[in-house]
Amino acid sequence: MKLLITTQAVDTEDPILGFFVRWIEEFSKHAEHVDVICLKEGKYHLPTNVRVHSLGKERGTSNRLVYALRFYRFIWRLRRNYDTVFVHMNPEYVVLGGPFWRLTGKRIGFWYNHPHVGARFRIAERLSHLLFFTSPYAAPVLFPKAKRMPAGIDTELFKPQPVSHDRQLVYIQGRITHSKRIHLALEALRTLRKTIPARLMLVGPEDFAYGEYLRKRFVDLVNSGAVVFAGPKSNAETPALYAAAGVSVNLAAAGHFDKSVLESMACGTPAIVSSPAFADLIPNEWIAKENDFPDLAAVLRRLIALPETEYYKLTEELRKRVIAKHSLAQLGEQLIHALQ
Repeated sequence: MKLLITTQAVDTEDPILGFFVRWIEEFSKHAEHVDVICLKEGKYHLPTNVRVHSLGKERGTSNRLVYALRFYRFIWRLRRNYDTVFVHMNPEYVVLGGPFWRLTGKRIGFWYNHPHVGARFRIAERLSHLLFFTSPYAAPVLFPKAKRMPAGIDTELFKPQPVSHDRQLVYIQGRITHSKRIHLALEALRTLRKTIPARLMLVGPEDFAYGEYLRKRFVDLVNSGAVVFAGPKSNAETPALYAAAGVSVNLAAAGHFDKSVLESMACGTPAIVSSPAFADLIPNEWIAKENDFPDLAAVLRRLIALPETEYYKLTEELRKRVIAKHSLAQLGEQLIHALQ
């Protein structure tokens, strides 16, 4: 197989998409040659059978027309280098390139793990031969051409670490935006601290307006040091951060299947979620009611109070589940086999 991959970023230091470099490396084990078209190119080390082509965001380019013209130039210039296309998340790439790829006989696989069904997704679905997803609530579930895939967690990177472990430290990894409902976690922390000196660490790029709102609304927690805004961290830095915490929290809406939850579990840190998409991985007692911070506080209190033997038994079981169902090696084998 000669593969073309399109994605947003190829950069190990990207706080959200840094993981994708390892995905490319894994896919390259199953392909004769891999070309990657990305919006932004950063730091990476990839095998010799991989070439990366950037649309130029890292050079300050922000004009969408320029991006589109460069994209068309790449897919035309490289047309003899690939017979299969894998598009990661962005339907725009399928909308732009799909007609050309179809006309030239390229097989198109589109990875989309969001519950939203918009016009661009509908066009991309029509043009794609296969849809890939991990969440049972993702939009592709509705289509016969869709295949559920492992989430692709690098369990050799995300694993228990030799760091001190604070059972009362709560950890949240990901974008600090309203859709992640960080305010509910802070309300729960405020409730929890009436009886337990718990703390919260927030790691990830921040929506400025939402970050300012949180700092004002929860100024008491910020000033006391109970909550820390640690900013974005690279993919390589986060395993130690996960492992140092006693529990991670993810409050994304029902249907979301954030990789950060599985990364936490792989590092030996139990996760509390509100999305039922994790029901086959996380015991029901650790799934909090959606939009209900008192219930989240109660679930956190139970987990923090869990006896040591039960707690570590839980951490081992959760890591085993990630390895069994969502490892990167499994993703590489299954996705490449589906595309052939």
